[in-house]
Amino acid sequence: MKRLLVVLLSLALLLACVPTPEEEFVVNKGDAAAVHVDPDYLLQDTLADVPEQWTAEFSFRDGTVTVHIDAVVETPDVDRFPLVEVVPAPIDPQIAARLLYKLIPGGTIRISDHGGQAYSLEDIDQWIEEVKNQIEHTSEMTFDSVEERDAYINTQNTELERLFDLRKTAESGKVEMLKDYELLGKYGAMECRILDADGRECANFMWKPQSGENNDKRESVLHIDSLTPSCGLLDHGVQSREEAREAADRLIKEIGLSDRYTCVSVMDGLHTIRCCYAPQYAGIPCSPLTETTLDFGSAYSVPWPNEMLLVCFVKSEGRTSVSYVCPSEITGEIGNEKLLPFSEIQSQFEKSMKASYAWFEDETISAGITVDRITLVYYRVPMKDQPNRYSLIPAWTFLGTRTTEMKSDAGSGTYTDQNDLPNDVLMILNGLDGSLLYAG
Repeated sequence: MKRLLVVLLSLALLLACVPTPEEEFVVNKGDAAAVHVDPDYLLQDTLADVPEQWTAEFSFRDGTVTVHIDAVVETPDVDRFPLVEVVPAPIDPQIAARLLYKLIPGGTIRISDHGGQAYSLEDIDQWIEEVKNQIEHTSEMTFDSVEERDAYINTQNTELERLFDLRKTAESGKVEMLKDYELLGKYGAMECRILDADGRECANFMWKPQSGENNDKRESVLHIDSLTPSCGLLDHGVQSREEAREAADRLIKEIGLSDRYTCVSVMDGLHTIRCCYAPQYAGIPCSPLTETTLDFGSAYSVPWPNEMLLVCFVKSEGRTSVSYVCPSEITGEIGNEKLLPFSEIQSQFEKSMKASYAWFEDETISAGITVDRITLVYYRVPMKDQPNRYSLIPAWTFLGTRTTEMKSDAGSGTYTDQNDLPNDVLMILNGLDGSLLYAG
């Protein structure tokens, strides 16, 4: 996963400054006001030309990369698609309390007096041994250079020092037991354990209503990761996507967020089913990114991770985890732009897909990409020369599966990077001009 993120970041940097060797395409850096709307423009005229199904197939790089498209095309039933300004918002402590009451009724948050950390000595000792083991086996690992090896060792030694300091603090620190979730708003950031009604550790808890010296709301996070089946929405293992979706929908409604968020994807994996909820405005949801996103900085507002509410069920155990990250607040509409015809989006998708793989010709041996769903949604971009201001713009999201065979980091041998989960975001294109917003 770390290697994939590095690849994606490298792709963004390359595409932002260098034209592709095959065909011209554009990477969008966040300026939402690049297209001026015709006063007589009617959104429904553009949407009427969008097919209900798109079937196509193409290949490139001498047939080593194939793209198969057999996708349902989804468009919102709306008369207008306004540009909307949004700003970062802190996580509401009341929402956090409602989640905790639903997942762990009668539980207790174990809070320490040293930075919110309240781990047991047994936990810390286990982490210390794991890091020591990694350092001892460094000689068995493969690195591209001596510098890379030394950097890895330094990182592990730094982590070991941090854990030893944490252990000393844990030995001397006082622990506070918070039973009333409603009082959570009085505390700052914390990472700790939650005890169930019987006093047993049942969940990991992360709470960062805002972070940094400037109380940056762009990093607000709430995460509840259950450790036992007693912490969850169901008293049994989830059996189907439908059961997971029904339980997740019920949770979102009961904590008071059903008007703000809507389910945009359900990913059915080998061991888990993940229901991803995204914010919506005027009946139009935001893009269903389920992992990470690439936003551009430079002259634009600083990067801001994708807003998401994720409910995850472990199939066989009945455990539930909830992640709520980077909420936003809508400040108003800032425009009503004309959408690019879908025929031009189709053409731009092929160009962008070819460009995405062109830069990794030496690393990628072959790739198979299947697109089975296309949605017209909102996507958040930073605004140029406007610090801390962002906008939601129309965007086409291409979802499906992909399998990529790549050379190993050492330059010999191969490995397969496969994501066969449905609803994986493959690419996002700007609905206003077709420029590339995201390449997964």
